[in-house]
Amino acid sequence: MFRKGSTVYRDKVKTDDCGNPIKRTREAITVSNFDLIGPEFWENHQYILGEASDYLCLGGKEKYGYEYVKKFDNIHRLPYSNWTIVRISACQFDQFSLIHSFDKPNDETALRLMNACASLMMEQFPDIIFGYGFDNEYSFVFQEKTELYQRDERLIISSCSSCFTSFYMMKWKEYFPSKELVQPPHFQVEVSCYPEPRIVCDYLSRRQSE
Repeated sequence: MFRKGSTVYRDKVKTDDCGNPIKRTREAITVSNFDLIGPEFWENHQYILGEASDYLCLGGKEKYGYEYVKKFDNIHRLPYSNWTIVRISACQFDQFSLIHSFDKPNDETALRLMNACASLMMEQFPDIIFGYGFDNEYSFVFQEKTELYQRDERLIISSCSSCFTSFYMMKWKEYFPSKELVQPPHFQVEVSCYPEPRIVCDYLSRRQSE
């Protein structure tokens, strides 16, 4: 397992818990470890990729290995000489607020928790020069010449989302010591680029006016 990693997939189950055959197959999520280099696994599990498995099995590992796959990577790099703004907002926050009995219209403790997460974001990402938040969202301004993840948009989005979510869950007990985190928070991330500081100011003004 440590060398080959783990696989998670839906396996077709043809017997019940006692090993007796069942008339109608069912699917169960299976966790295991297999050698994915070569056609053997795909030959035995052709239902996963459907008809593509036949082509995969014929192709062998030479065609589908390593450097060959890299050409399919779709990397979108943010334009240079632009100010990058990462906007993080909570998903289904009304439901989350209801479940955790937040005060309306704004829960002061929840807002302080968001501010604590924003402070940790600035520590985690030194290229963040400014942050503005209200309600269930925060916008972070990255310096114009940031080289964070070589300006790869996908990596910036995934990293900011995972970090903010982790900080929120990590700090929850500090701000809500008598309240259990019943449902994990979910945050979505949007990235925008602006060529001039004036436009950045206009963006922040618009966020505040809303």
